[in-house]
Parts: sequence; C-alpha cells; structure tokens
Amino acid sequence: MRLLVLGGTRFLGRHVVDAAVRRGHDVATFTRGRSGEPPEGVLALHGDRDDTPSLAAALSGAAARGWRPDVVVDTSCQTRAAAEQAAAALADVRAYALVSSLNAYAAWPPGPVLTDDDPTWPEPGTAGSEDVDPDAYGPVKAHAERALTAAVRGPVLLARAGLIAGPHDDVGRLAWWLRRLARGGRVVVPGSGALEQPMALIDARDLADWLIRSVEEGWSGGINATSPVGTTTLGGLLRTCADVVGSSAEFVEVPEERLLAAGVQPWQHLPYWLPRDLAATTWDVATPRAQATGLVRRSVRETVEDTWAWLQNADGALDLRPDRPMPGLPDDLERELLGRAVSTIGSAR
Repeated sequence: MRLLVLGGTRFLGRHVVDAAVRRGHDVATFTRGRSGEPPEGVLALHGDRDDTPSLAAALSGAAARGWRPDVVVDTSCQTRAAAEQAAAALADVRAYALVSSLNAYAAWPPGPVLTDDDPTWPEPGTAGSEDVDPDAYGPVKAHAERALTAAVRGPVLLARAGLIAGPHDDVGRLAWWLRRLARGGRVVVPGSGALEQPMALIDARDLADWLIRSVEEGWSGGINATSPVGTTTLGGLLRTCADVVGSSAEFVEVPEERLLAAGVQPWQHLPYWLPRDLAATTWDVATPRAQATGLVRRSVRETVEDTWAWLQNADGALDLRPDRPMPGLPDDLERELLGRAVSTIGSAR
C-alpha cells in the first residue's frame, strides 16, 4: 500500500516509517523538514500542518508524480488546524490511524480510565465545556479524534498513547535516568512508597508496528495504546536502568513532602515520579483492546537496553524537542537534597 506518515523523522514517526518500509509499503512522509530527511526510498513531502494549504499542496504535487496515499498514520497532530487540514485533504483514504493521547480523556489525569470509551473533552459551546481551554493539549487531541472520525470515509483508529520510551526518544526522560545512574554515587529517588508505584510504558517500536498493522487491517475506534498497569514499578524501572548501565549507584530515598518543599517538580525533575495522590489513579488505565490486538511485544528490560545502546552512540547531546523542558534534577538541587538526607536504601542493584 501507499502509506503516508504525517511526521516521520522524529522518535515515534521514524519508527513508524521503519516499520512500514520493513513491511513492504510504499512510504511518504509529510514534515516541516527541520529534523532531517526520511530514509532513502521514502518520498519526502514538506509543509506546515498549521498552514492550511500546505498539506493539500504537497499531496497535489505528489499526485502529479503518480503518488496518492491509500492509508495514513498521523504521529504529529498537535493543533486544531492540523486536524482540520488533514480531515479536509485526506478524507478519501482507506484507513487512518491517529496517534492521540490519554490526555484526550476529560478525567485523565488523575484518572482512572476504566474503559476505552470513557468520555473525552467536549467541544467548545457544548455541555460541560465552560471551563475548558480549547487549545490545551487534551482538548486538541479530543477535537482531532472527532474531526478525523467524521471526515475520513475509511476506518479511523484513535490510538490513545500513554508513556512511550525507546531509542530516539526526543523528550529524554529515560535517557536522563540512564545517564544519571551511569555517573554513580548517591542518587536522589522519591521516597514515601513511590518506588513501589505500578507503572505502564510502551516501546515506541511496538507502538509503530501496531499502528502499521492497524491501517493494514482497518481497525477503528478508541484504544488505550499502552501496556497494562503494573508492567513495572518506578523502583523496578530504575533498578533495571542501573543494572543495564552497570551502576553501583546508591539510591537515596527522599520523602515526598521534602521533595515538594524543596521545589522538586514531579515528572519533570524526577522523571516518572508522581505524588501519591496522583499516582494512585493516573497509572490505572484499562487496556483490553490493546492486549487483544497484541500491542506489547518487548519487555521493559529490552527497551532500557536498546535505549542505552542508542545513547552510547549519540555522541553526547540529544536532539530533544524544543517545545518541552529538559528533564532531570538540577545538580545544585540534588546536592542540597543529598546534604539533608538521612536514610538510604542501599545499592541500586
């Protein structure tokens, strides 16, 4: 099939392109052209999804050369304009897979998400939308889901992704933990039971393969595209990281109240850490359809090992997304917390 990837040169998008090529599809990408070009043999189309004529113009140019998409995998829909442009230009495709987000659910976070059909954010002007910011990330994803489902004649998959990890990650959360643990020494980790928090993550390569299968087979509707809760715990993930990098670092548990009082930002300064009142429900996401369709193939350890191998070949600086703050605990704040810490839980391994 002729498969168009909206995105395709960063993190998940590049894995989608790789999976599509591997499965024998004739692939094109549509990007702004700022993060490199796709692999040889993949048609590169360029434009800005927020510029209304650009996608239609790029597709018209491709059609003049005899290339029209049969199916679409959309990894880059971040605005209402992007969704509406795709809905107008790609209404005739045979299948469409949208990478949405768990944030499309009106009650997440903190959740829980009890089914794949829980209510999503309402549109402006409808019941319950009075206090909704229509340009916030979750409401934008919910709008994209509705706009594309209404416009595209073929089946539309709404892949509500959670935490994604793996090689070429352009957010850098797992990379920060791996590099910090590789440095060794005493390492601040969240206390107050946070290391026992169940987690769920999905390897970007598993998600990419699954998205290609979805358009091949014509899946439709919402699916919570993550692993079952409890695939690992925060402590289990960090111990796996330490083992993979060969670290003898010492975990120093700092109570939640002390972290918050010191200005440590959950999720940002200590990636994957959520305060206990949020963690109790945020990770509780039902995944029956994802499990039935075989989403998860790789173990957490394989994801960590492959991410570390990629980092070792990354020559230092990572090409992180400019619209996200760099994750990790600042060195001065870590020193302050370690200076006040009175208890540890021993070796990370």
